[in-house]
Amino acid sequence: MRDSVRLAVTATVFAFAACSTSSTAKPGTPAPQTTPAPTSVTETRGMSDFDQQVLFKRLDDLDFQIQLGRQMIVRNVLYAGAEGMIIPAYLFLPLDTTAKHPVVITIHGGVHGDFEHFYIPEVRSLVGHGYVVIAPEYRGSTGYGRAHYDAIDYGGKEVDDVIAARAYLATYVPSADISRLGIMGWSHGGYITLLSIFRHPELFRVAVAHVPVTDLVTRMHMHSPEYRQIFAAQQAFGGTVEQNPTPYIDRSPIAHARELRTPLLVLTADNDDDVFIQENHNLRDSMVAAGKMADGLYTYREWHDPPGKHEFSRVDTPQAHEAWDLTLGFLGKYLQ
Repeated sequence: MRDSVRLAVTATVFAFAACSTSSTAKPGTPAPQTTPAPTSVTETRGMSDFDQQVLFKRLDDLDFQIQLGRQMIVRNVLYAGAEGMIIPAYLFLPLDTTAKHPVVITIHGGVHGDFEHFYIPEVRSLVGHGYVVIAPEYRGSTGYGRAHYDAIDYGGKEVDDVIAARAYLATYVPSADISRLGIMGWSHGGYITLLSIFRHPELFRVAVAHVPVTDLVTRMHMHSPEYRQIFAAQQAFGGTVEQNPTPYIDRSPIAHARELRTPLLVLTADNDDDVFIQENHNLRDSMVAAGKMADGLYTYREWHDPPGKHEFSRVDTPQAHEAWDLTLGFLGKYLQ
């Protein structure tokens, strides 16, 4: 049954892609070649994992258009990231493009994650409050082929890929007011948010990090050998934390607390089953020691045993609604 459903969905995506492509062809030019839809479950199974990821990423593209296309402008864009690598991104704009709007760079979580339909409520809310939203699919993201996936650089060039979205907006999106630029993310995206404001505080007016990764040394000691190997296999880390601790320290936000110059809101859960609370306690203590909480630059909120654990701010509960209200209020204080 599941294979039959997948095959039907796959055929639909191919048909949509074919219609979309043919509708953009110029008169008098040959029709572009399209890949025929799989006609059997066996044929679908024969696709590589990466080909299937690319295919099902098209479903997210379609889902964003269907659910949001009448409320805002929805675009898939490409821009140059670190070292010229092409970075796909989702761009969401208020329908009124004659006015200037503040911008929020919104960063997906997950090691090899991607910006998927689960982010639709946040996008709808942000654009409804007048923000331009851009969501980079930085190197390492899933859904764009093996080369993009294998280019993962945790805490390195992925951060530059995200920051490069600003230059794209400045050049190609006239309604984006990049002088009012905020940044936010969840988990791994929260981690990139922190490193972005530490490395380039002059670019951002405000930042919000939901359940962010903050301390790679502690994190390696609290997660499985398989998870640790994802990092050890990356050239920038050069082995495990025991073999080469320096990059793990350098790429940990807790090591840069004194560099905070941008107002920052961090939202956490004490029952988080992915980013264990010790990580964010370490960041909180570093911020206190650096005087950032006393200065009013660092705001910390922790929920006790909320439903959803690591995903607590992404579900439909009073705690999640409170977290989102805090997020909107904090962004609005500095961007509106």
